[in-house]
This record gives sequence, C-alpha cells and structure tokens, in this order.
Amino acid sequence: MFIVPIEPMKLMEFSESGNPRREPARESGFKNVLSNAVAALEETQRASQYDAYQLALGNVDDMSEIMINTLKAESMIQTTVQITTRVIAAYKEIMNIQI
Repeated sequence: MFIVPIEPMKLMEFSESGNPRREPARESGFKNVLSNAVAALEETQRASQYDAYQLALGNVDDMSEIMINTLKAESMIQTTVQITTRVIAAYKEIMNIQI
C-alpha cells in the first residue's frame, strides 16, 4: 500500500481581477490507491477462476499453487468488504455531524 506524502501548501496567486487562480484538478492519491486495489482484486479473481477451470479440466500439476491463489482471492475479497463497510460507516458518521 502506497501512502501519499503530505505536500506543503502553495501560495495563492491572484489574477488581475482579484480572484484567486485555480490550478486544474489533479487526481487524488486516494482515488489512485483505490483503483489500483480494485484492479489487483480483479486480477487475483481472474487467476483463481482460471485455476478452478484448469482443475476442472484435470490440467493441474501443482495443487498448492491453486490453493494459494484461491486463498489470496478470498483474503482480498474479505479485505475489500471490510474496507467498504468502514468507508460507508465513516460517510454516515460525517453526514450525521451537526453543523
């Protein structure tokens, strides 16, 4: 997991009309981390499904590799479900804050 370092604040620059200039929005670090995690989950699931297919055809020489890939996929799914649950709970908590 990659943690995005904190960057120092940039000084505001003002246009001639007195309004602050805005930089184009860049992709957030959280979005990149999340999309990479989902891509890794999908790849692990594909590998596990392929192994199950090869096992059904009888083209398997190493059962331990199949078990490892299956356990990786199961672990990643459980982690994804837990993270999703916690993100939703945090969102609900934020929405319940009285301003």
